[in-house]
Amino acid sequence: MGNRIKQWWGLVQDGEHVRKFLIRSNVHAAIYMTVIVILLECWMLFSLGQNIVQSAAAGKPRDLPWIVSHSAWYVGLMASAIVVLVCAVNYLHGKIKNGKLVNAILFVFSLACLVFGVHFGNNSYIQGEQVLAFVTMTLFVFGILSWKPIAALVLSTVAFGGFYLYIDHNAPATLGTQVNLFTLWIATFVVSLSSYHQKVSEANKERELEETNRRLRYIASYDELTGIPNMHTFRGAVAVLLGGIDELDTRFAISYMDLEGFKVYNGRYGFAAGDDLLRDFAQGLLKVFDNELVARFSDDHFVALCDADVVEDRIEAARELLHELRGDVRLHLKAGSYELTGEHDDVGLACDKARVACNRIKKMADKNLRWYDDAIEHEFQRKQYIINNVKRAVKEGWIKVFYQPVVRCSDGSGELCGYEALARWDDPTYGLLPPFAFIETLEEHREIDKLDRCIIEQVCRDLRAEMDAGQQPVPVSLNFSRLDFELYDVPGFLDEIRNKYHIPSKLLDVEITESALTEQFKELQTTMSSLRDESHSLWLDDFGSGYSSLNVLKDFQFNVLKIDMAFLRGFPENEKSGPILSAVVSLATELGLVSLCEGVETLEQFEFLHSIGCERAQGYYFGKPDPTKALPKPLA
Repeated sequence: MGNRIKQWWGLVQDGEHVRKFLIRSNVHAAIYMTVIVILLECWMLFSLGQNIVQSAAAGKPRDLPWIVSHSAWYVGLMASAIVVLVCAVNYLHGKIKNGKLVNAILFVFSLACLVFGVHFGNNSYIQGEQVLAFVTMTLFVFGILSWKPIAALVLSTVAFGGFYLYIDHNAPATLGTQVNLFTLWIATFVVSLSSYHQKVSEANKERELEETNRRLRYIASYDELTGIPNMHTFRGAVAVLLGGIDELDTRFAISYMDLEGFKVYNGRYGFAAGDDLLRDFAQGLLKVFDNELVARFSDDHFVALCDADVVEDRIEAARELLHELRGDVRLHLKAGSYELTGEHDDVGLACDKARVACNRIKKMADKNLRWYDDAIEHEFQRKQYIINNVKRAVKEGWIKVFYQPVVRCSDGSGELCGYEALARWDDPTYGLLPPFAFIETLEEHREIDKLDRCIIEQVCRDLRAEMDAGQQPVPVSLNFSRLDFELYDVPGFLDEIRNKYHIPSKLLDVEITESALTEQFKELQTTMSSLRDESHSLWLDDFGSGYSSLNVLKDFQFNVLKIDMAFLRGFPENEKSGPILSAVVSLATELGLVSLCEGVETLEQFEFLHSIGCERAQGYYFGKPDPTKALPKPLA
């Protein structure tokens, strides 16, 4: 409470911003005030001159002492106003920077105005006229300028008290005059008080706005977590460099750095410790790339610009820095570098190329730095082509469905029981592209849904054609990416396309990879329930390729367990393959699942799967993917 009272009276020292705001506000007000005073005094001097001329014409000339005594007040106040006006303008233009000096000048000018008002107000009072000169000057001083409340109280009390004593001495003031003066004093003080607090409030709002803008400017230029430049600043600085790079003798390169294993660090120590590590690493990079440009790209990724000749030294120093900070978690720094070729380089594209080079050595323990070269350039161009043309590929029919047969194994017949639909991209520029050439790229850029929806429709169209031709089609399994379940309503789309071509749901099997299930647990349980309600057979694809297979079998309901082809690699040389496959097939049987093993390439493998009770098989031994739904070749 005591502190609030002090603030109310202006007894608490103002902050720097408030102090400067009040000075600036008073300086602006003083300009208006002095201009008015100068004009008034010019008018008063002109009126005085008219009075002198008229008196002389009437035969009653004014004597020199009278002329001097009257004009001196006008000239003196006008001269002081001119001085204040000049000082105020110079302060606003930065020629005068001493705020205390300006305040002192304004205070002296205010005293001059009040003394002027008291003097001429008294003259008017003695002559029985209104004390407008006094009222005008008090309004000027306390209404236009802002005073601290305690200063306004003291100064207004002195001004009104002095004026009252002055006029009362010359002609005793009546009760009405006393009441009027007291009321005017109260009103003047309240106006001054209100003006002060309003200006302080405006100053605080302006300060908050400036701090917010400063913060926004900082955020726009610097990374909020690490305090180093962000990508906006990095791109701008590199763009400026590129504008004159052809005139420089230095070869520059952009390096992209990735803290491999950072998720493990977060998992062990927590996100707060992870943030601390990023801050410490970022600040360390500023020293490693001293007098060079460093920025945070995103998450645990950083970029730097330096002389191409010192890239390897800088990356090695950054690796040592990370080694010092990492604790007992195996964190590795992987880096990719791209050498800028000239002013026509695009900064964003250059960063992407450095990132692509870095991604090429992820999980490679023996490599920490990879330069962007012609081989990566070719791959990069192909990826860019795929992203830029996926919509066109769907529209122009470049996306083809190839079918690979699935056969019965448990009865040893090798009889056809279904197909798996596989995507191929028959491109006019690159020719027939295999899945690995485009699927990963489409997933990375979240465009995979365009491909998969195209495949679904083609499969339904082919099934419809078979049914219209009087054939009895077998079920076709459809592969769904993890992203499909994020990017669109899979059950809804399947229903829409099935209804469009009048395809029974039992002819469309749904293959879901294990990785999708571990990342979207609840959402996929709901989706899978919807698919089961529509009588789709659900397959767990690539069983055994991940780390949570048994948990997946426990938490989700499938119809078919598709065993990853990795189990058949090296068979029968690897003695462990047989017992593992036998155990997996037995597990599937106990859980009521149909077992299907992919990757069968020899009759020996097929016969082994038959001997352990595997129900279905798939692989090159029965037929490669083909657009014509070729029948599986007979068993040898």
